[in-house]
Amino acid sequence: MRRSWAAVSVGILVLIMGAVTYKVIKLTADNASASEGYTVFARFLDATGLYSKSRVQTAGIPVGQIEERTLDPDRPVARVVIRLNKGIKLYANAVVAKKAASLLGEYFLEIDPGSPESFVNGTKQTNPLLKEGDEIKTVREPAAMGDIVNDVGTLMPILRDILNDVRRLTSGPVSNIAENVNKMIDVNSVVLERLLVRVDHIAANVEGVTDREKDDVAASIKNVREITETIKTFVGTTQGEVTQTGSTMRDSLTKVQGTLASLDRTLKNLESVTDRMEKGEGTVGHLLNDDTIARNVEDITEDAGTLVHGVSALQTLVGLRSEYNYFSRTFKNYLSIQLVPRPDKFYLIELVDDPKGYRSITNTHSESTKNGNDDTRTTTFTDARLKFTFQFGKTYGPLTGRFGIKESTGGFGADLRMINGHLLLSTDVFDFKYSTYPRVQTRLSGSLWKDRLYVILGADDVLNTSRAPVGGGGGIDWFFGGQLIFNDEDLKSFLLFGGGAAASAAK
Repeated sequence: MRRSWAAVSVGILVLIMGAVTYKVIKLTADNASASEGYTVFARFLDATGLYSKSRVQTAGIPVGQIEERTLDPDRPVARVVIRLNKGIKLYANAVVAKKAASLLGEYFLEIDPGSPESFVNGTKQTNPLLKEGDEIKTVREPAAMGDIVNDVGTLMPILRDILNDVRRLTSGPVSNIAENVNKMIDVNSVVLERLLVRVDHIAANVEGVTDREKDDVAASIKNVREITETIKTFVGTTQGEVTQTGSTMRDSLTKVQGTLASLDRTLKNLESVTDRMEKGEGTVGHLLNDDTIARNVEDITEDAGTLVHGVSALQTLVGLRSEYNYFSRTFKNYLSIQLVPRPDKFYLIELVDDPKGYRSITNTHSESTKNGNDDTRTTTFTDARLKFTFQFGKTYGPLTGRFGIKESTGGFGADLRMINGHLLLSTDVFDFKYSTYPRVQTRLSGSLWKDRLYVILGADDVLNTSRAPVGGGGGIDWFFGGQLIFNDEDLKSFLLFGGGAAASAAK
């Protein structure tokens, strides 16, 4: 009975281990197939030894695996899909190489990820990152063993022919050349012996001539002596001419001496002038010794440089804004020019077409014997709608403060930039004189396109709770609209395009 239970226990344990092993393998395969990352592909002439799940590494460190390999539909090459781990970056100049993992025919892929920038023919170029499904263009493949065997088989007949030629050369012409050299040495040794005999004979003849013609040699030496005396006489005759040449040279030296004297006087005068300049005498000496003028010139140059730098750094923003007021059913239009001399400071100039017009107050005073004094305060709105704004702004981080004239009255405001400046919350407080509460505007501007086009929502005169009438006037009102902003570069492009169009129209 114990043996039966032991066999049953072993069987159950084997089944449990098999199930656990299968589950682990399945989870591992699922995780590997669903791992995060992205896939790229490369084309190989020969994908032998590359299998699914084969490793892909960079500098010896695994960075991914082979996802699949198929026959490329466009040309007869292998298309190998590679899945890279999350965070691995490949650039357009990446290189993938097929390398042998062992002597058994297994291969793996080595990837050089490339670089963001590279130089091609001396020109710097930018390499973009590879994305999902992109191709690694540069592929390096080792020579296959079959190709090497084929090349060796092709070279063997050529090497065999070369060896046959060398053997025929060493057995035929080379041996003949050596035999001919030996014969030449034998023949020339006899000729050399004859030549030495003749040289001895010539030496004996020379010795006999010198012994017999001794008197002729002495006469020749005497003739040489006479020629020497003649040359000496010739030199003595030309000595006078040389003396005359010396006189001419003395005259030239006299003229040079006079020139040096004049130069000496000139140097003395120059020394006197430089002494006066050093003492500060004269205009030039004053300029050289008094640094006041130099300091003034330096200050002028610095001021001019500051002015030119300020003008060149000035940025101009032109804005066109239109808002539709819901209750009054009218449009309010703005033309704004923002001058930005520094990133944290600006000047805002606006022309405003306001349907609410100008506010004015009329005080009426009357006297009555029964009721006493009676004062009446009346607020009226004129039809004059064009107003102006001139404010100074200062930026502190995301918050900007403004103060000055707001729509032809005193006022101040603030702007809060959010989401990297793409969302702007603005509040303005102005017109303190003509109502119980000042006029408060608040608007929310959202960028739709490159901080050039904005959509606007807001409320006007929010503290005065009476509803604005149709056609204008005071009171709370809701509005929505849009704004278009141009910078310096936009204005230059517009002026160039507009100028060209105007010239064409004129023609």
